[in-house]
Amino acid sequence: MKPARRLAFLFALAAASCAGDPIDAPGQAADQMGVSSSQLGTAMSCPTYPGLVELSRACMVDSNGKTYPEDGTLFVFPAAPPYGAMFVFKAGFAPLAADVTSEGGAPSVGVYAAPYDVASSMQCCSEDSPANRIPASTVLDETGTLTIAVTSPVPVGTQIAIILDYGRLYRGRIAPAAGGPCDLPSQEFCGYASQMGFAMRFYVGSSPSAVATPAVTDPTSPPDGACLLAYNTALADGDPCCYREGGANTCDTGVRCNERSGGGCCLIYGTENTSDGQRCCLYANGGAVDGADECARLLAAP
Repeated sequence: MKPARRLAFLFALAAASCAGDPIDAPGQAADQMGVSSSQLGTAMSCPTYPGLVELSRACMVDSNGKTYPEDGTLFVFPAAPPYGAMFVFKAGFAPLAADVTSEGGAPSVGVYAAPYDVASSMQCCSEDSPANRIPASTVLDETGTLTIAVTSPVPVGTQIAIILDYGRLYRGRIAPAAGGPCDLPSQEFCGYASQMGFAMRFYVGSSPSAVATPAVTDPTSPPDGACLLAYNTALADGDPCCYREGGANTCDTGVRCNERSGGGCCLIYGTENTSDGQRCCLYANGGAVDGADECARLLAAP
């Protein structure tokens, strides 16, 4: 299995600096991205990342504001956006705001999404194709915290990869616009930064292998009481199931996204007990889904 921090493994990094963490600035990035601060967490909730000269903390964040360490684990996030990452740069190592972008043909922050299984020998990594790039928001605050968020939903079973290209991220620090030498605190880091990068990856809703192989061996005849449709957990208190085999369909197709689920969220999911397996059956923005015919039949059931 290829690790989540694929680029970090490819490049040897200098010993960690003793510089301390910057102060936390709760809500600043969230405000600029148009989502609630509870959905992105805060820099101080982000686990420390040892062994790097430039970073003190690095983590992934799901739509509930839960942070996940970057330790090579392929975590499965809740299907509802936003999802993303935080990087806390050590004193003197923050990039220039002008160099932080996920847009254009040469982004310093690349975000990719594809239904790839990292364990597969055929298709590994979402960033392997430029066609897999998706929009993402980026905010670098004055404390040196870079927050990256995907605010639009992606299909269940998608692998999201967030890639920092240090050559582009530090271009204005390596070669200052006013001229002169690299102004980063470590000249050793200046020498190899343009050949470095950092990657994080996670799955959304389910791993691709779970989507490809539903747990129910005969999904056409699920057992009585099996859940067929379920609300996005951010929209339901307690049990999200709204339609069970043998019971009435209580799913409200008029339900709307809220501050916990984010805009454009998936409202109602088909479960592993349905013929087409886990996937979104009702996006707030009306997006197309796999198994649309079955989803329509289930949603229309009395």
